[in-house]
Amino acid sequence: MTAFREALLGPSYWYHRRLIEQSKSWSSDEIREYQEDRFGRLIRRYGTEITRKEDYRQHLGRYSRWDAPLLTHTVRTGGTSGQPLRFTADTLARRQKERAYLFDIWSQVGYAPHDLRVAYRGDVHEGLVRYNRLENLWIISPSATMERDLDTLRSWVCTVPPFFLHVHASSLFTFIDLVGEDLFRRLPIRGIIAGSEAFPIAEQARFERDFGIQIAHWYGHSEYAALAYNCRACRGFHFYPTYGYVEFLPSETEDCQRVIATSFNRIGTQFVRYDTGDLATAATTTCTANQFRRVDAIVGRAQETFTDSEGRRRSLFGYIFGDEKSILWDHIQDLQVVQDRPGALRVRLVTDPASNRAQIEQTLRSRMPMATLEFEYVPVIERSASGKRRYFVDAMAGGER
Repeated sequence: MTAFREALLGPSYWYHRRLIEQSKSWSSDEIREYQEDRFGRLIRRYGTEITRKEDYRQHLGRYSRWDAPLLTHTVRTGGTSGQPLRFTADTLARRQKERAYLFDIWSQVGYAPHDLRVAYRGDVHEGLVRYNRLENLWIISPSATMERDLDTLRSWVCTVPPFFLHVHASSLFTFIDLVGEDLFRRLPIRGIIAGSEAFPIAEQARFERDFGIQIAHWYGHSEYAALAYNCRACRGFHFYPTYGYVEFLPSETEDCQRVIATSFNRIGTQFVRYDTGDLATAATTTCTANQFRRVDAIVGRAQETFTDSEGRRRSLFGYIFGDEKSILWDHIQDLQVVQDRPGALRVRLVTDPASNRAQIEQTLRSRMPMATLEFEYVPVIERSASGKRRYFVDAMAGGER
């Protein structure tokens, strides 16, 4: 049945599926040879300058190839970091290529092409749920999950046969809150598919331990220039060498590198040495899974860093979320950090009733001596209209709720 379903996905899907499998056994020299050939062609065509969103807004035609009706269509980013970016993408092959890579990532939790999914990840539409037959996908609209809708949602989800739950990292626990933890534990969820955002290692490990459900997690972005999967062996991110070319350059954020990506897409907009705005931490361990380029963590965007008491920018994730074995995660249900002045952070916490607040505060203060911490205990962390939680709020930049 799986082979029959895959046969419908198109020639580009099959090409990239074979390429992915081949690349997993390549040596570092074979990877370098494959990438340098494609990267070199793009550099000769477009130059070596680092590019940013504004370059594509102002000179989209310069960075586009075979851009013609039917061959390409317009795509836009979500605009979470500012004004959305419009560009063009291959109409025929892009979707097939994306499916090959995503299915490879999702297979880590047992997913096979066209298995049933239920998505709760910000796709707002009329009604509580709608079904996409092509994707074999039920989509829950966050805008319809008001208090008055929850009994209907809970009744409906109980009728769904075994499925994979597709969420943002920040909306997984929102979904659990909506249906209730007791019901969530009884649902026939085969695995969690969580992409598009940084998923704190400690939170992911805690969920898998507590609920007994594995998570397939990855790093990608709307421009389709780089893609990495979260490795279950090393917990780091492995970048697919056949998807695009990635560089890691110094950043102003302590211990972080900028992610610079070059796409290997031949039709539509070609992103070349593109500063994604995302940050990563360098790999400090080895992994025998393959020879792909690796980082220990994707720590979010440059806008998701705080300013310490010395004026230095630091990534929040390494200090708050990085230690998956910490006793903290036995007591903290939810957390958000707000910065409204340099060198000071307000830590908003939802804790278990029996938690030792003094121990929590002592642990966090010992981890973060570079900032003054204030603690606020709240019954719930507010979500956005799309059901997403914000781990960090930069109130100095006008980002307060």
